[in-house]
Amino acid sequence: MFPEDFSPEIDDDQDEEEVTWTHWVSAEPFRAWLGHLTAATGMEPLTIGVAAGIPTGVARSLITSNARPRRIRAVDAVGLLSLNPNTLASYGQMLCDARPAHLSLLELRSHCPSAEALARRLNIGLDVAEGLIDGWLDVCQQSTAWGCIALASQITYDRAKAGAICIDADDSDVEWDLFELAEAA
Repeated sequence: MFPEDFSPEIDDDQDEEEVTWTHWVSAEPFRAWLGHLTAATGMEPLTIGVAAGIPTGVARSLITSNARPRRIRAVDAVGLLSLNPNTLASYGQMLCDARPAHLSLLELRSHCPSAEALARRLNIGLDVAEGLIDGWLDVCQQSTAWGCIALASQITYDRAKAGAICIDADDSDVEWDLFELAEAA
């Protein structure tokens, strides 16, 4: 894979020697790969994005027809390439700490789905959904944690897009918090 572009990410307080370069690659092959993973596993694209460790905004932009990027960061491309249907299935069945899933739902506050809706959406048992929402569940399947984080991110995005919430510098950036939770999962 050859780079399309190199561009520096420079903060105002950085020295010239501390400049990091972002490697960009064409988005089209990764859009197709995300579509293949979705079709092969039955997982939602945002859930696969969480599993790949990429920001949900990147996965969302790859799948939406109105905001398709020409390029993505190479680090996000590597994250997607690190997955295949078999690894998603095997990693998804592993048990993990349920705390990141609970915290992602907790971030939604009053907009958290009901246990019944969460169980239907993620295809999990009602008792598991209740445990995730209430926080008493210690472990869950990795795919369930990915699904909770992706769902919370989508609800937050939909609310922000509709103007229901405003994320400013003084408020915690929910999307970023959810990405950090996904990395912990």
